[in-house]
Amino acid sequence: MRLVIILLTFLPDIYIWYHFLRNASPLIQTVWFLPFLIVTALVLLLMSPYSEPWMFRIMALLMIGCYVPKLFFLIPSFLGWALRWLTPVAWHLGNGVGIVSAVSIFTIACYGMSFGWKKLTVHAETLTFKNLPESFDGYRIVHISDMHIGTFTADPSKVGEIVSTVNGLHGDMVCFTGDLVNSSPSELTPYLDTLRTMTATDGIYSIMGNHDYCIHGARKSPSQHKAEIQKVMEAERSLGWHLLLNDNRFVHRGTDSIAVIGVENASKPPFPDYSDLRKAMIGVDKGQQPFSILLSHDPTHWRREVLPTTEIPLQLSGHTHATQFRLFGFSPSSLFYDEYGGLYEEKDRKLFISTGVGCNVAFRFGVWPEIVVLTLRKAR
Repeated sequence: MRLVIILLTFLPDIYIWYHFLRNASPLIQTVWFLPFLIVTALVLLLMSPYSEPWMFRIMALLMIGCYVPKLFFLIPSFLGWALRWLTPVAWHLGNGVGIVSAVSIFTIACYGMSFGWKKLTVHAETLTFKNLPESFDGYRIVHISDMHIGTFTADPSKVGEIVSTVNGLHGDMVCFTGDLVNSSPSELTPYLDTLRTMTATDGIYSIMGNHDYCIHGARKSPSQHKAEIQKVMEAERSLGWHLLLNDNRFVHRGTDSIAVIGVENASKPPFPDYSDLRKAMIGVDKGQQPFSILLSHDPTHWRREVLPTTEIPLQLSGHTHATQFRLFGFSPSSLFYDEYGGLYEEKDRKLFISTGVGCNVAFRFGVWPEIVVLTLRKAR
């Protein structure tokens, strides 16, 4: 992967330099190759014991804002150059298409890095179930996910906006489906008082996402790693949230109840898997078939284990972010995930994936930060 990143920066730089800049002044040529040198240095640092999360974010932003537009110029320009023997106009046409494409992508990148990742949205979904208890008809769940709170150092006020928006929705319950931090519990410190003001009638239920296990950033000893995970857990509990670690809670309305089940991160490599769905369901009586909601960070858990081994009617997930990019209805997430954002149904069972309220890289376009209100309805 690291070699791919270096090649994606080196090839367009060399192509454009050779055809357009090799006779330019030494200063211009130095400035041209400076981003490549920075990206290469960051890649090497990320492989070292001195790796830090900010290095990844700077590298990612350079790739989005600099090298993706260059690639969009390179491809049509190279095709025009390769076909120039057919007609001399081919290369001119390829360069023209490349310039328009590069400028368009650069404009999208600038908007996504400046405004898109802060463009908070709220939308609503109504989910209907045959076995929903009568007392929970109309029950409202505010679903948030993937806060990646360390990224908000670029604009700390957005955390307060998220909390006030959630509170203003007056949900019966808030469900947070993981990735509260990017890589360290220290990211939470400036925001604990703000997060503590988030409320819901029946409380806030949360789980751990892959980033909450502090696997990114500088290398840590096993004891340091364990201590950081524990600090993230303790911080969530200190907020008054019900952190579910392969566990469940019941919410009651009169004589009716629903179960909220939460598993630790359930993923395939390279992400960690600490899940134990069987343990999480202890006490949820299958004989009575209580309505249950599963919180599981990674949506692939739905097809891997939840659908084939349980009768859980609703799973809430996050994780994918829909790659934080969608254009003309297309998101690159569709190339990697069968389900990556929004509502999916299999007979009477449903999966809802939040594309996240935060981002691990400060960029979003077409997939704006979202808070979702899910209203449960009983089928008539």
